Amino acid sequence: MVADKMSKTKRKLSDQEERKTGKKRKSSENEEKYYKDNVFCQVLKKAGLTLKTGKSQNVLEVDQAVFQRNLQIAVKRSDNFPLVLDEFVEGFQEYIEDQHRFHYSLLPTQTSNKCESARCSSQDSLVRLLIGVDILQSKMMMCLLEKLAEFMENEDCIVEHGEKVNLPRLLMSQFRWLDRILDCKELADKMLEMITIVSVDIQREIITCLPEVVEDSEHSHVATSLRDLLVEKSSLTVPILDALSNLNLNPELLMEVRGSVLQTLSTVEMENLPVVIRFLLQSVTPADAQEVVTEIRQNLDFTSSFPLATSTPHETINRRNLSGDETRGVESLTLDAIKSGIRFQKSVAEAWIKAIDSVKQPSDHKVIDLFILLILYSTDRKKPVESLIRNKIRSGAFTEVLLQEAFRERAQVMRDYFPAILSLAEVLLRSPEPAITFFAASMYKNGFVAFDTYCQQEIVGNLVTHFGSGFEGETDSSLDILYQLVDKHLDKMAPFAIFVKVVLDYLDNLSVLQIRKLYSLLSTLAFRSTQGGNMIQDDLHIIIRKQLSNDNPKYKRMGIIGAVMVVKSIAYNQNRDNEPSQAPAGPMTESLYKQVINLLKLVKTSSSRMSEATALFLDELANVVGNGHLDAKVEKWITENVTTDFQDHYVVDMKEAASESLVAQDVRFDLDDDSEVAIGIPLVVLTEKSIKDKKKTQNQHTGESPDPVCLSPHFRLLRMCEQRQNGNLDEIDAVLGCPIFLPKSEVIDKIESLSTKEKDIICTALFHALNWFREIINAFATQIDPEMKGKVITRLHNITEVTKSLEKCLSSHSQFRPPPATFDWYENPLLNAPVNTNAEGKKKGRKPAKKKKGDKENIRDEDSDENSKDSSQLDTQNETQIPEKSETNEKPSVDMANYIPFFRELDISVFTILHTGLITKSSLDTELNTKGTTELSIQPPQLEFLLDDFTRKLSHALISSTSKRKSFLKTKADKNVGFSHLDQCTPKFIAKKVIKLLPALCEHLESSSGFFQTLIVENDGLIDGPGSNTPEAHTVGSCFCLLLQALQTLFAWNGFLMVENKSLLKEGLTTLMSRIKTVGSTQLSFTEVLKSSFQYIENFAGTVPKLGTAVMLIKVMLTLAEKSDSKETSRKTATVAQTFLKREWLDAEGQREKGAKHNENLHYLLRIYLCHCEDFLGAAEEITTKGVPDLLEGDKNGFSEAYPTLTKATFSVYYKTMFTELITCIKGIQPAKQREDKDAKLDKLLRWNQAVRILHIMVNLIKAFDGRGNLGTALKCGRQFIEIFLRQGMPLLDTMFRSNREDVQGLLKNLQVSTRVLHHMCGHSKIMKDIALTNQVPFLKKCLEAFVYRVKAMLTVNRCLEAFWLGNLKNRDLHGEEILSQASTVADTTAGAEEEEEEGEGESDGEESDVELDNQSNASDESQSIQY
Repeated sequence: MVADKMSKTKRKLSDQEERKTGKKRKSSENEEKYYKDNVFCQVLKKAGLTLKTGKSQNVLEVDQAVFQRNLQIAVKRSDNFPLVLDEFVEGFQEYIEDQHRFHYSLLPTQTSNKCESARCSSQDSLVRLLIGVDILQSKMMMCLLEKLAEFMENEDCIVEHGEKVNLPRLLMSQFRWLDRILDCKELADKMLEMITIVSVDIQREIITCLPEVVEDSEHSHVATSLRDLLVEKSSLTVPILDALSNLNLNPELLMEVRGSVLQTLSTVEMENLPVVIRFLLQSVTPADAQEVVTEIRQNLDFTSSFPLATSTPHETINRRNLSGDETRGVESLTLDAIKSGIRFQKSVAEAWIKAIDSVKQPSDHKVIDLFILLILYSTDRKKPVESLIRNKIRSGAFTEVLLQEAFRERAQVMRDYFPAILSLAEVLLRSPEPAITFFAASMYKNGFVAFDTYCQQEIVGNLVTHFGSGFEGETDSSLDILYQLVDKHLDKMAPFAIFVKVVLDYLDNLSVLQIRKLYSLLSTLAFRSTQGGNMIQDDLHIIIRKQLSNDNPKYKRMGIIGAVMVVKSIAYNQNRDNEPSQAPAGPMTESLYKQVINLLKLVKTSSSRMSEATALFLDELANVVGNGHLDAKVEKWITENVTTDFQDHYVVDMKEAASESLVAQDVRFDLDDDSEVAIGIPLVVLTEKSIKDKKKTQNQHTGESPDPVCLSPHFRLLRMCEQRQNGNLDEIDAVLGCPIFLPKSEVIDKIESLSTKEKDIICTALFHALNWFREIINAFATQIDPEMKGKVITRLHNITEVTKSLEKCLSSHSQFRPPPATFDWYENPLLNAPVNTNAEGKKKGRKPAKKKKGDKENIRDEDSDENSKDSSQLDTQNETQIPEKSETNEKPSVDMANYIPFFRELDISVFTILHTGLITKSSLDTELNTKGTTELSIQPPQLEFLLDDFTRKLSHALISSTSKRKSFLKTKADKNVGFSHLDQCTPKFIAKKVIKLLPALCEHLESSSGFFQTLIVENDGLIDGPGSNTPEAHTVGSCFCLLLQALQTLFAWNGFLMVENKSLLKEGLTTLMSRIKTVGSTQLSFTEVLKSSFQYIENFAGTVPKLGTAVMLIKVMLTLAEKSDSKETSRKTATVAQTFLKREWLDAEGQREKGAKHNENLHYLLRIYLCHCEDFLGAAEEITTKGVPDLLEGDKNGFSEAYPTLTKATFSVYYKTMFTELITCIKGIQPAKQREDKDAKLDKLLRWNQAVRILHIMVNLIKAFDGRGNLGTALKCGRQFIEIFLRQGMPLLDTMFRSNREDVQGLLKNLQVSTRVLHHMCGHSKIMKDIALTNQVPFLKKCLEAFVYRVKAMLTVNRCLEAFWLGNLKNRDLHGEEILSQASTVADTTAGAEEEEEEGEGESDGEESDVELDNQSNASDESQSIQY
C-alpha cells in the first residue's frame, strides 16, 4: 500500500514537470524564430519557410520546389512589383548582417515534421533556394557576391562546435551546379570584379568556383581574365590553373594561356610547381609539344637549388622555409606530373626524347634529363631511351658526375625508379662499348651506396646473373663492379657474400684474369670482413686445395691464384704502404701466420713439377709483395724460402761457365768490363736443358733442372722482396750489367741451314733474352744513379738489337712456337696457334696477307679509336723491310706485333726513361758517368719501342667516351695480354703518371717536328722532298704519330669529366701551355690555359709527315676543343683539317696515297672539316662547285686543284661524307615556331634554298659517277633529305608562301628537278638488278609520293591549288633513256606521280580547265604524260 501511494505521488509530480517544460520549449521556439515586419519575412513565411535567429537551422514546411514556386508567385503578385524585389533583397541583407544567421542560411534547411510531401528531412539552404528563383536570382547573386568584400583574412570568423567556419567557401559552394543561370555574363563579370577587391583566400575560392558556375559561352572571357591575373599574381597560380584546366577553350586561346604560364614558370613557387607542370603537359597539343617541353626543361632543374634554373629572392625565401621531406615530396609530385603527361600523350613522350636529344653541349645537361629518361623507360619506351642514352654516353654528354649528383642529392626520389634503374643498367652493361659499360657500372655502384638493403641485394643478385651470359666483356664488367664494391664498401657487401660465392660455379668459363679478381674479392669478404663474410672461409679452402692437387694445368692455375689471394687477405696489413720503414699496425697472430705459411708451402710443392705453374706462382707472389700491404713476417719468410735459389739456378761464374752446348754460344751484352765478380746468365744451356726435359714424360720430370721460363718471374719476385726488405736494389744491381750467353752471330746468320731443334733453341733463347732485358729494365728504370741510367738505356739498345736478330730467325722458322712469358691469359697452350699461324703466314712471303694480318693485329688498341696508328706501324714495317729487300733477297721479316703476347710486360714506371736522351742521332748525352766514347741516348728505334708499348697501355687503361666497340668473338680473348700489372692500377693513378711524363713527351714531340722542319728547310719548303722517305724519317714519323696518340688518349679520358679530376686536367694542360708561355697556371683561368694548349698542338700542323699523323693531330685538337665552351677552337680545328685536305699526300714511291686506310683517314678529315666549319652549307657548296668540276674534265688520274685529295679514286669518300653530313645539317634546321620573327624564318628559308641547291648538284653528279656505292648513297640520303624536308621544311613554306612566293617557288622547282633524277635512279637500280639498291626503291618512291601530296596541301591552304597539276612520269635510266618495260611503267604510274608548280597570279579559269583536260588525257593516253 505504501509503495502504491509513493508511485502515484511520483507520477503526479512528473506530469506537472512535463507540463512546465512543455511550456518552456514552446516559448524558446518562439524566441528562436526570426520575424520582422518587412517584405522579406512576409513573403518567406507565406511561401512556407520559417527563419531562425541563427542558433538552429531554418525550417521548411513544404518541399523546396513548392517553396520556390510559391515564392515566385508571391513576389510577382505583389502590388508594388517590381519594386518589391529591392525591398526583398534589403530584408535579406538585414537578416544576414548577423554572421550566425548568415552561417545557418548557408546550411541545409530542416524539413518540418508536419510536412509529409517533402523529398527528405534536409533540403537546400536558404541562399541556394533564393538564387534558384528566376525572378530573384540576379539581385540575390549580386548581393551575395558583394557580401564577400566584408570578409577579411582571419577577421570576423566564427567558430561552430569548436571548428572555424570558412564562410566565403561555404557561400561560393551555393553557386555551384545551379539548375539554371539567367544572365551568365553578368555573373561572370561580377565574380571577376570581386576577385580584384577581396583577400587572397577569397580570391582562391572564387577562382576555383568559376568553371562550375559559368556556362561554355563565357569560358573564353573568363580564361582571358584569369590569364592576365596569372601574370600579375603568382600566389594564385594553383587555383587559376585548376580553373583553366576545367574550362573549354579554343586552341588559339589555349595557346596564349599556355604561353603566359610558361612565362611564369621561372618564378613559380616550389610547392606550386607540380600543378603548373601538370597543366602544361595536359593542355599541350602535338603541334606545340616540342616547344612546351623544351621550355619546361630549360626552367626546371633537379640540382641542389631545385626546382628552377633561375631563382628570385621571393622564391629563395619559400625554398628556405621548406624542409627536406617537403622538398622531396614536391620533387616526387613534379615527376609524377611529368609521368602522367608522358603516359597519356604520345606526343609529350616524343617531345621529351627530342628535347634531350637536341642538347649538344655536355655542360647543358641536367639531372632532370636522367629522371625523364627513367620515367620514359618505365613507360614502355625502352628502345628509344636505350638508344638515346648510348648516344649521349658516346658523345660524353652523360657522365659519372651527372649520375653522382642524381644519386647523392636525390637518392630518395631515385629510389622510386629503382626497377627502371636496375633494368637499364643491366642492358647497358651488355654493351660492347667500354664507355657505356663504364656508365652502367657507375649506375650499379651509386645505386648500391645510395639505396636500402633490399635494393643492395637485388643489385648484387643482378650482377651475379651476368656471369652466366657467356660474354667475356659482360662478365668482366660485372666482376669489376663487384670488386670495386668489395674494395670500397666491404661492410655493406659482407652480408651478400653467400650470393657472390655462387660465381664459383662458373669458374670453368672464366679467364685467369677474371679468376684472380674473383678470388681476390671472395677472400677479402671471407677474411677481412667483420660483418659475417667468414661463412665462406671453409668453402674457399676446400676449393683451393682441390684445385692445387689437380694435375690439370687449368685447375692448378686456378688453385695457385686462389691461394695467393687468400694469403694476401689473411696477411693484409692496412697501415703498410710502399715504404718499408713504416711500422705495422699490429702483430699477426701465430695461428694465422701458420695458416699462411702452410698454404704457401702447399702451393710451392704442388707447382714445382710444372714450370708454367711455378712461374705463375712467382708472378702472383711478386704482385702481392709489390703492393706493400703484406705482413712483415710473411714477407720475410717469402724472401728466405722462395727467392734464395735464384742465384743457384740462373747465375753462373764466368770462369766456371760450361761451354758445352748443341748451339755455339757467345758471351754478349756485358756492361761490367771492370767488374771484380764476373757472373753471367747461361741462357743457351738453360734452354737446351728445358727443351730436353719437355720431351720427357711428366712423371720423369722432377723439376730439379731450372726452366728459363721461370727466370724473369723469379727475378721479379726477388726484386720486389729486396725493395721491400732493404728499400733499394744494391744487393742485386750486379745483374743489370752482367752478360748473357746467346748463340753466336755467325750461327744466327746461317740459321736457315740448321736443324729444327737448333732453330728452336736459338729462337727460344732470344725470346728469353728479350724478356730478361725487359724485366731488368722494369727493376732499374727508376734508379737515379747516372751509371745505372746509362746501363738501362744500353739495355734498351740491346732490346732493339736482339729484336732484329729474332725477326730474322722467325722468318726462317715458320713452325716455331714461342715460350710463354705471361701466365695468366691463355687457358690452354693451343691458344698459341693463332699467333703462330699469323707469323707463319707472314714468313711464307704472302705480301697481301701480311699487310692484312698486320692490320688485324694492329687493332689491338681497339678501345682507343685511334685508327691512324695502324698506318704509322705499317710505315715502320716498310721502313725496316726496304733495306733488307735492297741489300739481299732474303724473305721479309715478320711483324713482331703478332708476338706481343710472348713478351714480358713493361711496368708503367719504366717510361720515366723518356726524361733522358734526345730523339735525333746527332744528340749526345755526355753527362752520364760512363766512358766518353760511348753514346748513351734514346735513338728513334728505342723511342718507337717505348712509345708503342706506352700508347697500348694508355689505350687500355684510360677509357674515352669515343672508344671503339669490344668484340664478343672468342678470337679477341687475349685482348688483355700484357696488361696484368697495369690492371692493378686505377685509371687516375695512370693519368697522374702520364701527366708527370708530359714534359718529356712534349720534348720528343718537338724534336720529331723539328726533324721534319729541318727537312722542309733543306728542301726549300718542299714537304715531301728528298730525305722524307728514309728509314730514319719513317721511324721518326712513327714516333711523331705515337706521341700524338698518347696525348689524345690522355686528354680524351672520361675521368677528366669528373669534378675531382679537373685540377689534374688543368695541370696537364698547363704543361702544354708552358712550352710556349711562361705564365704561372694559378694566374690564368682554365679557359685561357686550354686555349694556349690548343695553340701549342696546332703549331705542329705544318710539319706532319703522313696523313695518318695528320688525322691523329686533328683528334688531339678536337679532344681539346670539346673541353672548351668556345666555338673558336672548333673553327680552328676545321681550318687545319681543310689545310690537310688541300695537301697532296704521297707514299714512299712518290705516288698519291690510296687504299682503304687512306680513304678512312680522308673520310675522318672531311667529316671533321664539314662538322666544325663555320658554315657547312657554304663549305659543301664550295667543294661541289670548285672541286668536283676538275674531275669531270680530267682523265682517270685527274684530281682537283682546289682539293688535291679529291681524285676519281677518292670521289666516293667525298660523296658519301658530304651527303651524310648534309642530312645531319638539315636536321638542325628547326621547324618555324609561331612566335619567331620574320627575319628568323627568312634565314631558315635561305638555308633550305642553299641545301636544296647542294642536293641538286649531288644527285646530278651520279650521271658522271654512277658507281654502285655512289648510287646507294644517293638513294638512301636522297630519301632522308625529302623526309626531313617534309617534316621540317614544308611547315616553314606554309607560313612563308604568301610573303615570299618567289623564293618558295624557286626552292620547290629546284627540288622538283632533284626528285626527278632520284626517280630515274629508281629505274636504273631496277635495270641493274642489285638487291642492295632495289631495297631502297620502295621507300624512296613512297617518300616522293608523299612530297607530291604535301605540296598540294600547301597550295590548298594558301588558296593556290590552280597552280598545281599532276602528271605521270615515264621510267627512265640515269642517261634519260626510256625503260621499255610495261610492267614497271604501270607500277610506277601510281607511285611515281610528281608535280609541276606553275605559280602565278595571272592564271585564268581557262588554264585551269586545260590542266584538268591534261590530267584526264594522261589517264587514258600514256604518250601524252608529263615528263620532268
